[in-house]
Amino acid sequence: MAHFEDLTPCGYMQQWKQSSLAVGWLERGHAYPQGTVDEKFFEALLRLCGKPWQPPVVFAGIHVCSLCQFGGRIAGTSSFGAGGAAGTANVFIPGETKVFIAPTMIVHYIDAHGYVPPREFQDAVFKCPEMRSMPYFKALKALGFPLTSYQAPP
Repeated sequence: MAHFEDLTPCGYMQQWKQSSLAVGWLERGHAYPQGTVDEKFFEALLRLCGKPWQPPVVFAGIHVCSLCQFGGRIAGTSSFGAGGAAGTANVFIPGETKVFIAPTMIVHYIDAHGYVPPREFQDAVFKCPEMRSMPYFKALKALGFPLTSYQAPP
């Protein structure tokens, strides 16, 4: 997985770079803010990451947590379990001026590694409409996030 500093343009996909900010793209060897987060925030984020909307693009496969002491070295795992935490999806959260893009692994980073996302992201999680709802797609579009007709519900 790529590493991006929090609140920098998310260059994961070039077409999103201008309208997005990265949050939670952690990798071994890069410092990140640590502490505790409010449980209500964590529950709200967990709900959004449970079935995140995904644009119709192909991503680079599975990511195994490189922060875990042992699990991060095991390739080919597909779930939280003996092989370590792994994920394949991203979550898109509309903010005040940009769309936050985070790997769904962010819930693992918070829970297992004490990661504390920026306050702006936490506030946006609380305000985020239900995934795949019309208010959700309107919020993304209002921020200049590139959507096409085949990505939004009819």
